[in-house]
Amino acid sequence: MPHIQPDITTAVPETKDETGPGTETEGNAKDAQILENLGYKPVLHRTFNGFHNFATTFAALYFIGGVRVTFSTGIAAGGNLAYWTSFVVTCVFTFITAAVIAEICSSLPLAGSIYLWAAESGGPRFGRFFGFVVAWWSTTAWTTFCASNTQSAVNYMLSEIAVFDLDFPSDTSSVKFRAVQWICTEVMLALAAIWNLLPPRYFKWIFYLSTGSVLLDFVLNLVWLPVATSKTYGFRSAHDAFMTTYNGTGAPAGWNWCLSYLATAGVLIGFDASGHVAEETKNASVAAARGIFWSTVTSGIGGFAVVILFLFS
Repeated sequence: MPHIQPDITTAVPETKDETGPGTETEGNAKDAQILENLGYKPVLHRTFNGFHNFATTFAALYFIGGVRVTFSTGIAAGGNLAYWTSFVVTCVFTFITAAVIAEICSSLPLAGSIYLWAAESGGPRFGRFFGFVVAWWSTTAWTTFCASNTQSAVNYMLSEIAVFDLDFPSDTSSVKFRAVQWICTEVMLALAAIWNLLPPRYFKWIFYLSTGSVLLDFVLNLVWLPVATSKTYGFRSAHDAFMTTYNGTGAPAGWNWCLSYLATAGVLIGFDASGHVAEETKNASVAAARGIFWSTVTSGIGGFAVVILFLFS
C-alpha cells in the first residue's frame, strides 16, 4: 500500500452559507478530501452525529458487563487489592492509548480504522503486512468476544435455576443441561449478529437502544445490589473490600497478581469501534476522535464505580 500523507488544505466547503472554520460542512469536506487523497471516493452516507459515534464505542465496551464477567477471575488472581489497583492502572494506560488512537483517527477518519492505520504506519514496504496482521487479530478477537459474551450471558441466565430451586439439572456434567446451555448460546449469538443485517438507517436506533441498555443495567445495579446486600449478609468493611488478597490460581504470588490484569484489561477493549463508523459520521475528524476518547474515559470511570460496588457487596 503506498504511503500517502493526507493533504486536507485544499478542502472546499459545499455551500457559501455554511463556510467558516469549525463548521460541520467544512469538516465533512475535509474528511472527504482525505479519502480522495488516499485514492477512493467516499460512498457512505454521513448520517451519524457525535452522540451516535460515541454510543458505538460506549456500547462496545459495555463496562458493567465486562466487570461482571471478569470479576471472579480478577478476585481469584490476587484478591480485592489486586483487582481494584490493577483496574486503576489499566484505566490510566487505556486512556493514554485511547488518546493516541483518537489522534490517529482525527488524521485518518477511515472506515477501515485500525487496519488502515496499521498499514499506513508500515509504509510502502510493510504496510500490507501490518494491515493484514491487525485485521486478522481484530477479526479473531471480536469473533471470540461475541462467542464468550453470549456464553457468559447464558451462564448467568441458567444460574437462576439454582437460585429459584427449579426442578432442572444445573450441573455441567448433565447432558441435558449442556444441551440447553448450547442451544441458548446459539440463539443469543444469532440475536446479537442479526442486527448487522438491518438497513444502515436503523443503526442509529440500535445505538440509542444499546446505550440505554448499558445505562439501565448500571442504574439497576446501583439500586438493587446495595438494597439486597443491606437486607441480607451486609456490606464488607473498607479493609476487607480494599486490602484483602487471595491466591486462587495456585501460581506464585507475583505471577498470580499479574494475572489480575487479564481481567481488568478485558473490560476496556473495543474503543476502535468509533473509528469503524468514521466515514458515516459527520465531521468525523473531530466527532470520531472525541467518540473514541470520551467513551473510553466514561466507561473506565463507570467501570471503577462498579468495581467498588462489587467489592463492598
